[in-house]
Amino acid sequence: MDTDETLAAYGAASCEKKERAMAGPLDGLVVIDASWGMPAAVSTMMLADYGARVIKVERPGGGPDAGANIRKSTDRGKWSVEADPHTDEGRAIIRGLVANADVFVESFGVGKADALGLGYDELHAQFPELVYVSVTGYGNVGPHAERPGYEALLNARLGQMAEQEGHRDGPIFMGHPTVSYGTAFITTIGILSALRARKINGAGQKLDTSLLDGMLAIASMNWWWNEKDISYLARSGTQKGFGNKRLITDPFQCADGKWLVVHTGGPGAYKRTMDILGFGDRTQTIDGPEMAVPLDEVELDIARNQVPQAFKQRNRDEWLEMLHADDIAALPLNHPEDIFADDQVQFAGVPIELPDEDYGTIQQVGPVIRFEKSKPATPVPAPKVGEHNSRTDEIARSDVWAPLPDNSEKVTRPLQGVKILDFSSYFATGFGARLLSDLGAEVIKIEPLIGDQMRPLGDLFEGANRGKRNIALDLRKPEGQEIAHRLVAEADVVMHNYRPGKAEKIGLGYETLKAINPDVIYAYLPGFGSAGPKSSLKSFAPMVSGMVGLNFEGSGRGNLPIRRVIGNEDLYNGFLGAVTVLLALNHRLNTGETQSVESPQLHSSLFVVSEHSATLDGKAIPAHELDADQTGWSPLYRVYRTNDGWIAIAVFGNAAFVRLVEALGRPELATDARFTTHTDRSANADALAETLTDLFAGLDSESAFKLLDNNSVPVEIPLDYPIMPELLWEEWALDSNRVVEHHHPEYGWCREVGMVMHLSDTPGAFKGGAPALGEHSREILTELGYTSDEVTSLMASVCALPSDQALPTAAAKED
Repeated sequence: MDTDETLAAYGAASCEKKERAMAGPLDGLVVIDASWGMPAAVSTMMLADYGARVIKVERPGGGPDAGANIRKSTDRGKWSVEADPHTDEGRAIIRGLVANADVFVESFGVGKADALGLGYDELHAQFPELVYVSVTGYGNVGPHAERPGYEALLNARLGQMAEQEGHRDGPIFMGHPTVSYGTAFITTIGILSALRARKINGAGQKLDTSLLDGMLAIASMNWWWNEKDISYLARSGTQKGFGNKRLITDPFQCADGKWLVVHTGGPGAYKRTMDILGFGDRTQTIDGPEMAVPLDEVELDIARNQVPQAFKQRNRDEWLEMLHADDIAALPLNHPEDIFADDQVQFAGVPIELPDEDYGTIQQVGPVIRFEKSKPATPVPAPKVGEHNSRTDEIARSDVWAPLPDNSEKVTRPLQGVKILDFSSYFATGFGARLLSDLGAEVIKIEPLIGDQMRPLGDLFEGANRGKRNIALDLRKPEGQEIAHRLVAEADVVMHNYRPGKAEKIGLGYETLKAINPDVIYAYLPGFGSAGPKSSLKSFAPMVSGMVGLNFEGSGRGNLPIRRVIGNEDLYNGFLGAVTVLLALNHRLNTGETQSVESPQLHSSLFVVSEHSATLDGKAIPAHELDADQTGWSPLYRVYRTNDGWIAIAVFGNAAFVRLVEALGRPELATDARFTTHTDRSANADALAETLTDLFAGLDSESAFKLLDNNSVPVEIPLDYPIMPELLWEEWALDSNRVVEHHHPEYGWCREVGMVMHLSDTPGAFKGGAPALGEHSREILTELGYTSDEVTSLMASVCALPSDQALPTAAAKED
């Protein structure tokens, strides 16, 4: 059987399978994807992975990326229908598709959908149940709204290229597309939230997301302002990064030339690591959270200067064995294509094999969320352009997704009425629960009496826990477990990230909680999974990012790995955890079926390299590759030196290339046989890069910007510092709720990232800063039905804080 026959047979078999059984929690959902670019494509890939029928609207004949490697992953599982929105015929086709759809996704640009007759107001009037999704560069308001919406240009304009570490001075092109993934995640979360609101309220609405919002969502982990200047990061001086914080999270080269990454964030792990490396006699033993005690001068020199040399004394496997034996978090540092051979990845069944016209059979990262009941089918390969032109009459909405009949209890927030219990520690799971809290869920954080290990890291704790209520509880005692069980009896969702087996030991195992509340959704977000060869290992960011290849993805072709990329598994698993819970909530709302769901940190890290594929023998099929100089992915999507700085360009398509060379005074390059078409330019990339390098070297940055910008060529001058400290004080950002201001009893006045998903009818809302340890213990116990005497007794026992953690009295608070 030849490749075409294999692809056809594979698709037919998969279609039959879909007709026989449910294919994931989104089975029956119809999505029309009229977008371009990676963020929306990844979002709709997620929807397709979990059962939605996604119809990709493509220009006739396909665009310049029709044969690109990235299409093999981001368009898998979708249908392809050709339609040009700039023609009457094309718009008629799109309207016909939308008439039978639940969701419409576009990224035409600010105001352009309206000009095409495909704007929200017009489509909503005709199809009131439609969820309309608009993905732009910078949103619809603010000083950046009209700027071109390409990730690299946003990275340049907003200073992320200055923030990203690299092997040279100057702006570093970000090899890992963190903003695209952040935008894809918030778009998916927004869509799933809007679908829940539609189910209850009976009407669709508009969701606005943007690359700016995706960037802000990523930045919420590390950027805020508070009047006490509290931050876990040192951003200046000779010891940037964690400064004198008692924490190591860096990659290190070993004696055999291989790399590992270690994280000392676990209880006592810093001291044990120093013991193993031979520095134990010069390292303090700390009672309680180690990160709360700064390093002294001797310890600081050891941590930042001597530890890298110590790791070069043994081979990587020796170090990993020693560190794991002492329960210290450590993992190998890999390239993205290495992940398919990893024992835990293989055990979890994440890799999928798909027939491919170019390579015979390829490996990809498949659906990464694990469902007890609503299991998705294996995706089918990406379609040929226009493959489903003749099948549009088969597209139909399912009654499963229809609004509830005559529901009088409307919601003003999409997750209003949902109660979530957050038993997690550290950032990832808590961040996912916080995203759901922003969308209206009531989230209660259940915290041990000594507090979350992350509490000393103010910005991290705030970013993961704002808007929640808090009860401090000793879950080692039966009385504490009884309180937890009473909470579970009233909850919709339980989230935790304990290592396998611990939840069962403290009465929080799935079977136990299901017996208490058969309607509860049990969301487990471990490091590596509930089972498998690495399941018992500790997991911290950015270790798993290194394991799946992000440090090499961001380093450039042939280079040593960089220390870290912007974006990591803590953020990504928070995003994926929110998606996981929303998929389960929608499935329960549609079918009445509850289940356990699992979304490990490893799986979220795998997801954010899922644009890449590999051959069966492990050779990379990269969707993109950063060059050795860390300037870009191609001659037309990169940064160039000028005679006084740098310039960033994003030139896609023949028309944009013609405008570029005309602006630079070299119109003959448009007819040069080497550069006439996209294929020609790709084949002669080095020659084109050399030509453009010479042209930009003769210009200053401001002149180059004006020449290109005035000729409608997407361009930016890279900012040489991160813009986030300034953006937090922009009034337009405050007015659009992208930044929020509040007073926190511990940190004082604060400004931080606010809402990053903008729903027209049921918007999210900021509900206040992170709670103090045990701040709501008494009121929660009362709500659970305990008498006044019982509450007093419990507050003195299983809810009793250590003296140094005790809450101030009411009188003290007033003072």
